[in-house]
Amino acid sequence: MGNMQHSDSAITMPLTPKNYPSLLPTIGFILLYFALQILCTILIMAATQGWADKATPIAVITGLVISAIIQLFLMWLYLRKDSRMDAMGLYDFGHIPLGKTVRIAFICIFAAMAFNYIYATYLIPGIGMQDDMAKILAGIARAPLAIAAMICAIVIAAPIVEELLFRGLLQNALAKYLPIGGAILLSSFLFAAVHGQPYAIPGLMSLSVAFGYLYHRTGSLRTNIILHMANNGFALLVTQILN
Repeated sequence: MGNMQHSDSAITMPLTPKNYPSLLPTIGFILLYFALQILCTILIMAATQGWADKATPIAVITGLVISAIIQLFLMWLYLRKDSRMDAMGLYDFGHIPLGKTVRIAFICIFAAMAFNYIYATYLIPGIGMQDDMAKILAGIARAPLAIAAMICAIVIAAPIVEELLFRGLLQNALAKYLPIGGAILLSSFLFAAVHGQPYAIPGLMSLSVAFGYLYHRTGSLRTNIILHMANNGFALLVTQILN
């Protein structure tokens, strides 16, 4: 029981050692996710471009969608046992009133956005903030099929997989060994680091900390997924308008 005391309020039902996310499978799923992204993109390139030197934007996006589908299926096989999905808060909106959830979410997201604005405007101005994904999105034709692929990959698939990996699995697994604040910070740093742009780590980490704290307070991974989708959808819309 001592190992679980740090995360009691981060979940919607009491977790036991049997159904608690373990650290080793969690690390395996995170590594698998990025391996699948690379493998799927390479295979799509081979099938459509004959092993071209560079991945086309649509090949990358399609690879993200296919890898996410495979990843979600494999995680479903793991999480369906021992009521793990119930315990992670996938099926409800948490154990606090909806109004309080909305207030906490607003404060967390507003604080993260304010930090990102200050960071991008005053701390690293002129660094060339268009990251690799933004360049990929800018290179995709505005055809309906391409837009649908972007929505599936960025607005739907990525939030579900990332919230499952970094909040539902990693944050809960780390909370067995660390105070909840440490679990949120470490899982948020890893979330930011795996996105591949060092200059973007502080901004991504601030958003991840907001999501991690929200999950800790509400116990609802469903709430996190919806907000993550909204955030990515807004970012995608802005990117398309600016380009």
